[in-house]
Amino acid sequence: MRYSDYFVFFGLVSLVLGILGFVKAKSRASLFAGGVSGVLLVVAGMMALKNPPVGYVVGAVVSGLLMGRFLPVFLKTKAWYPAGIMAVLSVLGVAAGVAGYLNR
Repeated sequence: MRYSDYFVFFGLVSLVLGILGFVKAKSRASLFAGGVSGVLLVVAGMMALKNPPVGYVVGAVVSGLLMGRFLPVFLKTKAWYPAGIMAVLSVLGVAAGVAGYLNR
């Protein structure tokens, strides 16, 4: 799997979890945040194929923002859904962005 593929995967997971958050909890914030972050991550993955430095930086920044949101919640609650899933994927997204940028 290429680093750019990871961002597309992570973006799709974010979209799905945002939709599930809306369906289960009627959370418009989950729908909006999952949608925006998901689209940005998919775009970052596609950008990484054509302009790797920009794509990897965008992916790493979006992943870092998501990590800042979900990692503290996961560490506090130890709840794997959705905070744990997003925290792990966010940490991996930051790592993928850095590794992709350095190995471009």
